[in-house]
Amino acid sequence: MNVELGNKIKQLRLQKGITQDTLAKALHISYQTVSKWENGVSMPDIQLLPEIAVYFGCSIDDLFDLSEQAQFDRIENMLEMQETLTAEEFQRCEIFLKGHLSEKDQKGDALRLLSNLFNHKADELRKKAEFYAKEALELAPEVKENHNNLQRAQEGTIQDWDFANHSKRIAYYQQFVQKHPTYRGGYLWLLDELIADNRLEEATEVCDTLSQLDDSCRVPFYRGKIAWERGDHQKAEDIWLQMLEDYSDDWLAFANMADAMAYACRYDEAIRYYQKAQELQPSPKYTDAQITAAHIYEIQGKYDKAIDSLKEQLEILKKEWNITEGSQVEHIYSEMERLRRIALTESAHS
Repeated sequence: MNVELGNKIKQLRLQKGITQDTLAKALHISYQTVSKWENGVSMPDIQLLPEIAVYFGCSIDDLFDLSEQAQFDRIENMLEMQETLTAEEFQRCEIFLKGHLSEKDQKGDALRLLSNLFNHKADELRKKAEFYAKEALELAPEVKENHNNLQRAQEGTIQDWDFANHSKRIAYYQQFVQKHPTYRGGYLWLLDELIADNRLEEATEVCDTLSQLDDSCRVPFYRGKIAWERGDHQKAEDIWLQMLEDYSDDWLAFANMADAMAYACRYDEAIRYYQKAQELQPSPKYTDAQITAAHIYEIQGKYDKAIDSLKEQLEILKKEWNITEGSQVEHIYSEMERLRRIALTESAHS
């Protein structure tokens, strides 16, 4: 790393057309120090890196010649750990990724990360749109456009069928499963959209096809969902209970049951099934049980319990994933503070 950083500083210095002495004076150090950097004898103090980057008009990351794979990994980590990206960071990521679209071995990763990058930016913009829409509604609660803007920002429910239906995604995944008939995941995406649009006859046919490829709990779970949407709730429950018996060691079966109970507003059962799913999960364990419990407790007005569930989520992230910082952790702390404010407000009004 000494040599790589030193070479980069030398390269930038020569591009700028300055001597070691000129750089040393700008950084208030001796030219011998600069010489040692460039020869790989020593490295700059970490506190000097921002000054060096400013002097050369680059970012701190630009001072390090990362391998291409390291650049891919760095972008992936940025998107996972940072809630927002600066315009410079976004542009740098976009340029790097688009520059690898012509390389066969890296095109797949480049496309995947480009999609992640733009979704990351879209999420950031939606949060801003949500904030301004709510502020607008405070001043003009009867203006329909303000409500429309909030709906778009939050991706809320739309009454008009023509806007709310999922026909485009359904058409895409119908073609997708024809191109990739042995990939089970494609059928699951298709089933979700068909059931959401109440196209249950088609969903049944897709489920029958899936059953020839998949012997897991997914097939009975979706058969139960189809029965539930048809209004035969008892049949759906019978299918799901049999699923739990047949796949008693499969955490996903209990997680699916928990989802079904949450959608049915049978919240206490949902929490119990999520907890059972987490018990069966191998490490590293997910935090779905805690996230769902927090949502349910908030709906029920049990804010202290919701906060406790978020604290459990932090502990699991630390223990199972070694995650102690980043956007995910910051979001949890933000949610805890929001719940505390709601609890205080409701307590003051009671």
